[in-house]
Amino acid sequence: METRIFFNPGDSIANIHDYNEAVRKGQIFKRERRNDDLVIAKGPDDEEYAIFYAKDAAKEPGKGQKPYDIKNTL
Repeated sequence: METRIFFNPGDSIANIHDYNEAVRKGQIFKRERRNDDLVIAKGPDDEEYAIFYAKDAAKEPGKGQKPYDIKNTL
């Protein structure tokens, strides 16, 4: 079951069309910054997967935020 969470789209680290490539890029980024948990998410109308810092997530929508479904956490 997917979890819906809210992010500001401008806070994304990367936007990638291919899920496996998004996971690979996220793993590389996490290896470089070991203390930061990452989330790979996709908006309901988005064609790309976005990578965000997990700490930037919100449970409720705020100004400028849109809903995303979490696909993976790193």
